[in-house]
Amino acid sequence: MKHLLVLHKFELNREILKNKIKERLNDAKFYEDNGLILETSKDIDEILYFEEINQILPLYKDWQKLNFKTFKNNFENLNIKSYFIKVKFLSKIPISGKSIIKKVNSSLKSGKFSENPEKIIYIEFIKKQSISYYRIFIIPNNYWEKFKMLKQDSNIEIVLENPEDKEEIKDFLRLCYIFNLPLNILTNKNITNLINKAKEEAKGIPYEKFTLNINKKLDGIKIGFSINSKLDENNLKKFYSENKNNKIILIFGNEKFGLTQNLRDKLDYSFRLTKETKKPLRASHALSYVLGLID
Repeated sequence: MKHLLVLHKFELNREILKNKIKERLNDAKFYEDNGLILETSKDIDEILYFEEINQILPLYKDWQKLNFKTFKNNFENLNIKSYFIKVKFLSKIPISGKSIIKKVNSSLKSGKFSENPEKIIYIEFIKKQSISYYRIFIIPNNYWEKFKMLKQDSNIEIVLENPEDKEEIKDFLRLCYIFNLPLNILTNKNITNLINKAKEEAKGIPYEKFTLNINKKLDGIKIGFSINSKLDENNLKKFYSENKNNKIILIFGNEKFGLTQNLRDKLDYSFRLTKETKKPLRASHALSYVLGLID
């Protein structure tokens, strides 16, 4: 069977990788076709967790000329309980991904569309000498996303007060998305453009699933951080272990001025991070540090 190996983008030697694969799959053959194709009759799970490999995509139908009358026939006999459809254009072709997904959906006689599917139907399109071609991959979910983590609801909310820098907002967006935490930005200015620029650069975040609030009322135990606080990080860990069932709001000021006097006075607790007593952590570094402490 043929598989497209999607490799990680860090530096790697393909010849060394091929030899590593051959040690596990002794009949492995390779060729390039808009990516590295592996052909083997052995169990592909043997190489699933090679660090160089991001995804393994089993090939269902190799390149065929695009003809919509026959295109839909590829999906009529598929028996899949749940699926998700991904489309990629390797060349400019005058069709849309949405129209392809609609055609595939109408052809499938079993299964249902799902955000957490059994299989991913992945279709690539390319144009060669003015002729459009496509190939189809049917991929088990664990081959598509090897280390998918089920995100759990958290009792923690993150607040950033008066950000003045795009990079600062971008760092908080990334951290909050990674740890599945809602972000609430408090500001008395119109920073819509600043937030939008940060969103554009913080790529890979599905904002339709991400909770970002502006000036939401603070409802929970309000926690701040200062090098002048009496309570240290050991007190913070103890506090969190005793309040895991309560709503906790971690509040950070901007890089230049920290928290305003008004918000500092509303804190329920303030903690000191690290042993440094002169130079505080940057806000995003402090957030990373705190999440590591209470994880």
